[in-house]
Amino acid sequence: MTWINAYAARICAIGLALFHTYTGFAGTFYPLIQRSVPVTLALILTFITVRATKNQSDKTNVPIYDWLLVVITVPVFGYIAYYSDYLSERWPMSLSYPMSTVETVFAILAVVLILEATRRVLGWLLVIVVLASLLYTYLGEYLPIGGLSHRPFSLGQILDYMYLTDNGVWGVALGVTATYIVLFIIFGAFAEKAGVAEFFIDLANSIAGHTKGVPAKVAIFSSAMIGSVTGSTVANVYTTGQFTIPMMKRLGYKPSVAGAVEALASNGGQIMPPILGAAAFILAAYSDVPYLKIVAASVIPAILYFGGLFWYIHLEAHKTGLVGIPRSEKPEFLAVLLKGGHLFLPLIALISCLVYGFSPVKAAFYGIIFTVAISWLRKETRLGPKEILEAFEAGGRNSIMILVTCAAVGFVIGGFLLTGLGLNLSSAIISISSNSLLATMFLVGVACIILGMGMSTVAAFILVSVVGTPALTAHGVDVVVANMFVFYFALLSHITPPVCLAIFAAAQIAGSNIWETAFVGIKMSLVPYLLPFLIVLMPSLLLFGTYDIIIIDTVAAAVGLTFMISGIQGWALQRLNLVKRALYLIAGSLLVWPDLNIKSVGALLSVAIIVFGLVSRKRLTENGKGRDST
Repeated sequence: MTWINAYAARICAIGLALFHTYTGFAGTFYPLIQRSVPVTLALILTFITVRATKNQSDKTNVPIYDWLLVVITVPVFGYIAYYSDYLSERWPMSLSYPMSTVETVFAILAVVLILEATRRVLGWLLVIVVLASLLYTYLGEYLPIGGLSHRPFSLGQILDYMYLTDNGVWGVALGVTATYIVLFIIFGAFAEKAGVAEFFIDLANSIAGHTKGVPAKVAIFSSAMIGSVTGSTVANVYTTGQFTIPMMKRLGYKPSVAGAVEALASNGGQIMPPILGAAAFILAAYSDVPYLKIVAASVIPAILYFGGLFWYIHLEAHKTGLVGIPRSEKPEFLAVLLKGGHLFLPLIALISCLVYGFSPVKAAFYGIIFTVAISWLRKETRLGPKEILEAFEAGGRNSIMILVTCAAVGFVIGGFLLTGLGLNLSSAIISISSNSLLATMFLVGVACIILGMGMSTVAAFILVSVVGTPALTAHGVDVVVANMFVFYFALLSHITPPVCLAIFAAAQIAGSNIWETAFVGIKMSLVPYLLPFLIVLMPSLLLFGTYDIIIIDTVAAAVGLTFMISGIQGWALQRLNLVKRALYLIAGSLLVWPDLNIKSVGALLSVAIIVFGLVSRKRLTENGKGRDST
């Protein structure tokens, strides 16, 4: 029976991928069909492939009760697709269209099935959040706290709203996922199958493999490229970390440092154009702007993020004397390009489609087709029928988590919309912060990290954007900037203790202590933690404003962050004592401040520090003591 289970899972995964590939070619179905079919397949695949308990010894054998869940899933969610025309025309929660007994039973079963799938895929945390939201929606009328109580809703009304309308399970989050995101996940599976990850690593090694600190720099480069395609931090860690972490350890990096570098680089892949993370598509939908505008707005923050990480690693290499890989092991640049240079072309084609004006759906579809076609230029990367099916299967399996997550989060968002809790909490944040924008940003940021613990970026972003975005826009912050703030802070939940999934994954590969790796990661994370605040205080970093302001703020932020990282590391042109470190931190802080006059003071101080450092290094060199300068 094991082979039957394997074939059933494979057929389901390939079917899920083919459904989305077809809609990329022929156009999407009506919303309820487009959203219910993928969820049905994702739940079936979950119950077939993910066991109810982690300690079950036989992972391939599917118990009878899981097959029973599969049988129940088909009619419960198939009902939505089959009667989509009727459901789109009915008036929800009204006496004219009361729920039938079948619909009520199906709605209850839908809640149970989605929560069970969520528990298996993501654990108990999101399940508890969903249950708390549903309980609040049903019993919130009895809360004695002003602003939290709401008008009464019967169980039937709640089930109607959550199951039979496009505001609950079938809301915007799932709509964006089922329309755009899964196609890009499939594109990433095809790119990975063609060997893109190995190519990026070999390319980085061939360019600068022998220089100081290059293993970590290779990890940053490859994770940025692959992370932009996969759109998942943890998946990125497992994809590139299998290569980069052992390489860093072999060349002298402590396991905790190797793990932290990979975790931060993989997390940054979600803000790296051209694809960004999966949440970026939802961000574009929530902001009501073209996805390409989100891509353009992410360019400068991505440069600052990875530039800061590169500079930290560069200084770390000089401090500790870490070297690159031996020249004898360094791949030849021309040989790498000849072998895999064509793998750049699918990304270029994807970007070109978006720039030309194709929808993200069409761009992803053509990206998949182009990847297959380009792979045939070299025998080593060629995707034949067997590899294409394997890529479809991988894309279907990789889509489970985000589809299940968005379905579950739909209950929470539906509860917020039905009860008005989102607006109430936004008002509470504004009230607590005493109308201070900085205080509001801090409170929203803390909410992002707390709600994002143990969750995917998509779940964290959706949950907090309902509350955080209105709180920020109430201060006059542009809706795109506000959503980007929430998006960037949602990413930080992957690297912030106590629940930091990217750190956990990287530490597992590195064989390092989780908390030591997390501490090192926090030490490296100056830019990731400052970046959300900077884009709100200086929207020019998102290309809002005139060219001169954009250039001034970008240069000032880049130099300022460089100075601050040098102050943290205690190294710049030479080793820095405590006084010099403080001066570097002060100069950097002044440069990143949004006020132009304060920036000018920071610029003067930074020039003075550099001149003094050069003079000091020259004197040390003349005295024969300047050997540890950069």
